[in-house]
Amino acid sequence: MDNFDKYTEYTKAHNWEAICNLNNVKIDSFGTKKELKVLPNFLEPDEIVFALTSGIMEQSETSNAFDFGTNTWLVVLTSDRFLFLDSAMLTSSVDSQSIRHDRVQAVSASQGFILGKIMVDLGSRILVIDNCQKATVSVIADLANKWLKELGNKTNAHLKQQAVSVASAFDKLERLEKLHSIEALSNEEFKAAKIKLLSSDEFKTEKEQFLSSL
Repeated sequence: MDNFDKYTEYTKAHNWEAICNLNNVKIDSFGTKKELKVLPNFLEPDEIVFALTSGIMEQSETSNAFDFGTNTWLVVLTSDRFLFLDSAMLTSSVDSQSIRHDRVQAVSASQGFILGKIMVDLGSRILVIDNCQKATVSVIADLANKWLKELGNKTNAHLKQQAVSVASAFDKLERLEKLHSIEALSNEEFKAAKIKLLSSDEFKTEKEQFLSSL
C-alpha cells in the first residue's frame, strides 16, 4: 500500500483530516462528527485507517432504536476491515458494525451528478452505502481493492512458503531412504535418523501446516 507509513502515523495521531488530504479528498463529516470523535475507541491495536467517508445505510437489527428510517454512518476502510459507526440522535450510544476483509469479494463505486455510492460485494449479498461524498467513493473502492489484492498475494506467498517447507522435510526423508537403499546408511543409522526426523518439532509443524492447507 502506497503511503502506508503515513497512514500509520496519521492513525496514531487520530488525524483523520490528514488521511483524507493524503487521499486528495476533503474530510466528510456530514452527520458523523460524533462518530469521528469516538472512532479511536473502536480501532483495534495496530489497526490502520486508510480512508473515511459518510453514507446512508438502511437500518439493521443493531441500529439505534432512537433513529428512524435510514441512518447516516461513518464508513471507515482500515487495514483489517470495513468499520461502520452510527451515533444515536438522542443518546450518547454508538452502534458499530464491521466486515473483515476475508469476507469481501470486491468493492465498486458509482458516482452520480453530486453524490456517489459504494458497493461491497460479500458474495451472498451486496452492501450498499449511498449518498456519499462523490470524490470519496472511488478512493475507498480503489484503496480497498488494492489492499485486498495485497492481502491475497501475501496469503498465496505464505501458502507457497509452507509448501516449500513441507517439501524440504519430505526431501530429507526421501534422501534418508535413498542413502539407506544404496547402503550408505546402516539399518541402525537409518532407523535412528528417521525417528529423529519424524519426531522433530519442525517436521510435526510442517506436517500440521500441510494437512491444514488441504
